[in-house]
Amino acid sequence: MQFYIRCNAIIVSFLFSSGSLFAEKVPAEPVYIITHTISIPGIKYGNTGPMGELESVIIPLKRVGRLFLIEAKIDNLVGNFLFDTGAAQLVLNSTYFRKYMTINDAEGGGITGSTGAIRRTRIEKLDVAGLLYRDLTADVTDLGHIENRRGVKVLGLFGVCMLKGLEMVIDINHNELRLYRLDKTGNRMSVPKIEFRADVTEKVAMYHGILFIKVRIGGKTLDFCLDTGAESNVLNCYASKKVLSTVTILRRSDLIGVGSGEAEVLLGKLNDFVLGEHPILNMQVIIASLGALSASYGYPIDGMLGFDFFEQGEICINLVKNELKISFTKTEKS
Repeated sequence: MQFYIRCNAIIVSFLFSSGSLFAEKVPAEPVYIITHTISIPGIKYGNTGPMGELESVIIPLKRVGRLFLIEAKIDNLVGNFLFDTGAAQLVLNSTYFRKYMTINDAEGGGITGSTGAIRRTRIEKLDVAGLLYRDLTADVTDLGHIENRRGVKVLGLFGVCMLKGLEMVIDINHNELRLYRLDKTGNRMSVPKIEFRADVTEKVAMYHGILFIKVRIGGKTLDFCLDTGAESNVLNCYASKKVLSTVTILRRSDLIGVGSGEAEVLLGKLNDFVLGEHPILNMQVIIASLGALSASYGYPIDGMLGFDFFEQGEICINLVKNELKISFTKTEKS
């Protein structure tokens, strides 16, 4: 509790100094969900991407609010997984995998603090639209709060490291995830009919199984992780005053993460966000503490790019070249 009050004090001080204090709680507004969860540093899963010879596949994305589901078959159970690039690996909902033998490990970390004790289990087979995985290690945790808030059955989270050796094109405006198998040099093994034409190309880096990209806000270079499981962008409340002063605060809202953690946060608009040389204006952002998440990584996280970033257009991420490309939509808000 003491930690949370200290965080809010910094935000309120910034708001008074900028002359834009407007943060009344609006109860009717929805609770924002950040499904970002991490693997414990030092744990090696051994997952090397999908098996087989399938060179490309288009996976439909089922939209639930600002979250996206993909259908998969795990052993003999068919259901929905949240497509979550903020999760390092495969995360299973303990509600549906109680009979699996698990091993307790250290605690995991999320945006609202500890996710509790992480358990691990082995699964024999996972099939996602013809992409096959065998003998996988998966984290097991309670995802019931996401199901309750969104009214949908969720078997687990499908993390970014499940896509090793692939290029993914995330097109949430058309509810599609397009995957391409890559050769050792990072080139597609099958040539698409329409070439991906990028407006912006930037390098990404992976730390503990999470993708990071450098952005500029208020003239400062910051490290943001890429998280399709975040219903909004997030900016660390401990960012510099120069960075925070670029945000227009709209109201207070609620935030929940993996586990039962919940926090009250400030919701605003980013007015000075630059990727490469391309400004992206008026994206929604939550201002919250990322201290617990940074501590879990042992790496400082300045922010997270969620739904409001991914709706800007088609996002292409090459996991061999460690490269991100964006093709902005014609009606982009920026």
